[in-house]
Amino acid sequence: MKQRHALEFDLFILFLMGTLIAVMMWWAGLYSVNASTAILVMMILGMATGLLIPSILVTWLIIGLTTIGCAILLFGYVVMPFSLKLALLLAFPICASFDVISRHRLARWLWIDRDRQAVESYVEHYDPVTKLLTKYNAAKRYAKEIKFIKDDPQGNLSMYVTAIHLAHGNQLRQFHAHEYDRTVKEIAAVLKKYRRPSEALFYMGNATFLIISYNFSREAYDYQNHLTRDHLADLKIMGSTPQFKWGAKRVDRKSAAAFPELHDVMRHIGRDMETDLVVEYLKEDD
Repeated sequence: MKQRHALEFDLFILFLMGTLIAVMMWWAGLYSVNASTAILVMMILGMATGLLIPSILVTWLIIGLTTIGCAILLFGYVVMPFSLKLALLLAFPICASFDVISRHRLARWLWIDRDRQAVESYVEHYDPVTKLLTKYNAAKRYAKEIKFIKDDPQGNLSMYVTAIHLAHGNQLRQFHAHEYDRTVKEIAAVLKKYRRPSEALFYMGNATFLIISYNFSREAYDYQNHLTRDHLADLKIMGSTPQFKWGAKRVDRKSAAAFPELHDVMRHIGRDMETDLVVEYLKEDD
């Protein structure tokens, strides 16, 4: 609430500054071309000074130039109307002062850009819908684990990389965006609940989830997948049971060279996903 009022006050300051400039230009137009030009030059100098020079120097410039101007125009013998003298005296200090005030008030709102950068960084690393780490973190995690697998002198380290993709997720997102968000959130909840704490979960976008399982035996890995499949089958999308594509690859010291980065193993997993969906359709036909 305080920030909103502060923003409204800052906008009011800008409005006053614009109004003042318009009034000063109207005032200058009442006089001859030479007088109008002089007022306009003083306004431009005032605005440039207020924007480009530190505030303390602007203060001393206003005091010094106003004093000199008063000595010349008011106490000296200069033949011109008093209103024109006043306009020449006020043009510089008023424009400079308003620019200094506006500059300092608007500088307070630089936090908006900092917050925007923080939000962009947050979204890059953390999906706000599923509350899971994103593809960026998955690639870093995979690269780190591959390094340990390659450097392991005994060669006993391995990991399973598993991808689960919601079939027809693109169509669901295009025509039922709210239902799409609800579904991926429920899928993420199932994975968080039924995958082991030692496994790393990621959301790759496009209704695709990634699981990295470290040093699992084949029996333990198959059991976790079976448990996950059973609970995913309980989900509903507008009354229908969703279909999923599954793909997986076990990476050990022998196969680590063939899959040095995450996108390499994801290409292999993508082919498994297509095969898995075809197998599911054949099972349904049978």
